[in-house]
Amino acid sequence: MSSVTFTGLASGIDTASLVESIMEIERTPVTLLEDKQEYLEAQKETYTEFDSLLSTLNLAVMGLNNENDLTSFQVTNSGSENFSITTTSVTEAGTYSVEVVSLAQRQKDINNEGFADTGTTKLTGELQIGEETISYEDVTLSELAEMIGSGDYGVSASIINDGTENGYRLVITADTAGDTIDIIGTGDLTIDTVTNGHAINGSKAHAIIDGINYYSSSNTLTSAIHGTSITLMDISDSGSDRVSIVADSENVMIEQIDEIVSAYNEIYQFVEGIYDSDPTLANTMRSVVRNLKGYLTNSALLNLGVSSDWETGYLSFDSSVLSEVYEEDPDAVVYSLLGDDDYEGIFVQFDDYVAELVNGSSGFLATKSSTIDSKIDRLNDSIESMEMRLEKRQATLEASFTAMESLISSLNSQAEYLENFFQSDSSS
Repeated sequence: MSSVTFTGLASGIDTASLVESIMEIERTPVTLLEDKQEYLEAQKETYTEFDSLLSTLNLAVMGLNNENDLTSFQVTNSGSENFSITTTSVTEAGTYSVEVVSLAQRQKDINNEGFADTGTTKLTGELQIGEETISYEDVTLSELAEMIGSGDYGVSASIINDGTENGYRLVITADTAGDTIDIIGTGDLTIDTVTNGHAINGSKAHAIIDGINYYSSSNTLTSAIHGTSITLMDISDSGSDRVSIVADSENVMIEQIDEIVSAYNEIYQFVEGIYDSDPTLANTMRSVVRNLKGYLTNSALLNLGVSSDWETGYLSFDSSVLSEVYEEDPDAVVYSLLGDDDYEGIFVQFDDYVAELVNGSSGFLATKSSTIDSKIDRLNDSIESMEMRLEKRQATLEASFTAMESLISSLNSQAEYLENFFQSDSSS
């Protein structure tokens, strides 16, 4: 149970407010430490934003840090909507003729009669699927579908409702496109694909590429053109289409350098925006920005169209310069960016530096966060220690004022007694 304190009853002084004012003054050092904590937390948030921008730069640099990044290709299908081609780093550039003869299709069959429901009507009979026979007795349509699906028959089973009064029917679908499986059902569920054929005939995908026939159980061909995947979408009604696959290294370099320069400018703008309000904090990141700029204004990149505005600090990239140099000597451009076994190109070096900056255990944010967390912990210890002393100080003040009130109350009682005594003596 908390105690109730009545203050100032004897002295007329609001001692509670007086203690509160004194403690507010004496708590000033704690408030200053809490303000430091808030500032450190704000620093940590700023460093986290900075790290996010560095990570964006890191992704851009990773897009151009080895020769595999340059093995990109531009594919022209001559307007074809019948297929699409996806390239890889080992695709062979060239011109190809592609004609889609047929698409992969799985065989489908459906029983002759329909049923009113799937869960109560009992069925008995035999179902021959290829070389296998399923005998069933007093099972529902749903149970029969489960029996087919759980076996190793090369097919799956589902149930449809055609919307009529007895509209529930069993659909049996081959697992693999192009497979032909005879299905004969006798008893309550009848079907005869040997006599009546299939509802949908199965077929393999068939394409003719450079005069060679290719077949597949799926609509994706992976072995027709080296290093590519060809997705078949529709049958070619007007013969073959010409496909052109050309190396696109120049555009890869242009796109990646443009991304890198843009990512750098975002970082530069972020840090300079902080400098106006907190130069000390900004300076801890400016050294990183200067290093980034040092890499990006290397002579190799200056020769490829990267330039710096010495008034604003921002970088720009003129892709036409790279195109001109690349046309004259593409190998020299690749060498300057990526190097070889004996020399690390500028972007290989740059990638190493940025990767270390964003390293989760030893990078810029990790190091700064560790230092800040240590400072915050020390401040917490100091605050806790001060709070304990302040609690004792407040208790002492309250005890002192309580004692003062008690003394004043006692003196007031004595004065009242004496006053009453002398008044009584005088009247007598």
